Amino acid sequence: MKTHDKIILASLKLFNEKGERAVNTNHIAEYLGISPGNLYYHFRNKEDIIKSIFEKYIEHTQQSFIADDENTPAEVFLQQYCDQVFNSFWQFRFFHSSMPGIVLRDKELHKRYLSVHSVLGERAKYSVIRLKNDQIINIDEQDIDDLVELMRVVGSFWMNYLMANKLNGKITKTELYRGILKIINLLWPYTTPTGKQRLSVLRVRYQKLSRSKKSLT
Repeated sequence: MKTHDKIILASLKLFNEKGERAVNTNHIAEYLGISPGNLYYHFRNKEDIIKSIFEKYIEHTQQSFIADDENTPAEVFLQQYCDQVFNSFWQFRFFHSSMPGIVLRDKELHKRYLSVHSVLGERAKYSVIRLKNDQIINIDEQDIDDLVELMRVVGSFWMNYLMANKLNGKITKTELYRGILKIINLLWPYTTPTGKQRLSVLRVRYQKLSRSKKSLT
């Protein structure tokens, strides 16, 4: 692996574990066993590293979305959407736990962030429409956008909420699954009798994952 790529992966690991603000370029160089000068040969500063990691985040997010199959049941599509989004959030969790501070420092990065999350919003809306068309939920057309926005708020800021309510600020993947449960709970009041039966399978799945004692990375 090239030094450039090693720096990106090491930085992502340290940012995720310690928080972006607690890690500087000297920490990254020391972790890799290289000189600061070698690091600066590849990146001018920490902001350059963050931009490169964000490009990896965009690539990961785009690749994680599989093509929709109309024969896929709507609740399965919802599960795939939630798993894809929250997996990206976990892999790049320092972005989401520190997002306001990061994007406000860099206008170009902020624009890229808004573009990516616009696509995520469209995907969330499509999930809700699929659920409605499959008669899993019964919701008025004019209420769909508000529901989708609430789903996005929970998804985007769930990690911030967790960190604000923990003294050590460390987040586990099991706690992240509770965020998916919150999204399902937002949908629950709109479910039809049949929809409750179908979505209950997802509820049980994420309840088990949110209580798992296995080591997760």
